[in-house]
Amino acid sequence: MRDVRKLARTTMIGLAAAFVAAAGAANAADRYWPPIVDPATGQYTPGRWVWGDLVTSDVAAAADFYGKVFGWTFETYGGENDVDTYTLVLADGLPIGGMVFDARAMKGKVPSARWLPFVSVTDVGAAADAVTRAGGKVVYAPILLGERGETAIFRDPDGVLFGALRSKNGDPPDYAGDLNEWVWLDLWTGDVERATQFYRAVVGYEVLPLPEGGARSGAHLASGGYLRAGVMKRDDARESAVWLPYVRVADAAAAVERARAAGGKVLRSPVNLPQAIVAIVADPTGAAVGVAQLLGQEVPR
Repeated sequence: MRDVRKLARTTMIGLAAAFVAAAGAANAADRYWPPIVDPATGQYTPGRWVWGDLVTSDVAAAADFYGKVFGWTFETYGGENDVDTYTLVLADGLPIGGMVFDARAMKGKVPSARWLPFVSVTDVGAAADAVTRAGGKVVYAPILLGERGETAIFRDPDGVLFGALRSKNGDPPDYAGDLNEWVWLDLWTGDVERATQFYRAVVGYEVLPLPEGGARSGAHLASGGYLRAGVMKRDDARESAVWLPYVRVADAAAAVERARAAGGKVLRSPVNLPQAIVAIVADPTGAAVGVAQLLGQEVPR
């Protein structure tokens, strides 16, 4: 996990600023923010991580990579240049995220690409108040973004960015991700207790500590009867905390080889955990993403 956290250390502030700039363009009608579900569901699952936006210096290169590795397809909305566009990410026709361009990444020496996860909440304004009370920071105040709905960006006490969302059309149906969809997130942090208490206060999670002596040390965050994310103890206290999203794949080793062939970097080779085989790769623009091959479950057809 060290390489992932090194990427996080220098990119968090830049990612937030880039996303804020993109949202500003949306207010000026220069950017279209599509709904996260179409058709509308009208149903909400507070506590579920329902969306991910990639902020990157090269949307085309990132799309080429993810298309080759996960089979994702893309729809681009907006103007004629990268600054005014939003690229929707679809897995087998299902919207799961988007990509926005960060012009400042072209000037820096360190890749600033990063996946920014969004959690469904009942009230974005109330979540913002809870963030402040719990020791976090409101980086981008609640605002309505086109067809997406109301959203905000926060920083937790470790400095990790995440978004909150009240979708205009409702949330996706509540199920474990199918192949090539988001299936899990882990927060790697040096202070599991502080992190779990923060997200409990902001999102309303139930905190379920992992058994001592297991393959991983930390806790799970649960809501609505489902596990939603992990909060894992990092090995090196000097490294930065980071949210890492995982995509479900049929074969983790094969996904890693596709990532390598597509110009990505392997940050962690596949390892066996009790319920999954996981690995971590970075796309050519520097964004880290996990792959997870679930064990003991039938692969969807």
